Amino acid sequence: MDHTNELIKILLDKTTSDAERDDAAMDLGFILNDETVEVALLNVANDKKTDEMIRASCGESLAQIWIGHNQVSREKLALLTGIAMDEAIKLIKKENMEYTLE
Repeated sequence: MDHTNELIKILLDKTTSDAERDDAAMDLGFILNDETVEVALLNVANDKKTDEMIRASCGESLAQIWIGHNQVSREKLALLTGIAMDEAIKLIKKENMEYTLE
């Protein structure tokens, strides 16, 4: 199994420790060219049963991906809630990017 799929598997596995899931979420922020990464991060970011630390990392990783593409997805950003949204916006603002580009 390739590295990206392994990280997604860890992130989505609710029986995996929170620390491992959080690490996977952060590592996925460096994978820019795989739509399944964004889908997995969005799903976990909005899962209210998931620990807030993991949800925050998912939001930050999504922002990192968008920044890597130099284009923030306004549509996907609008799907985020709570701490995931807060972390995404914080990173986008830190990078001085407009989140209305796409």
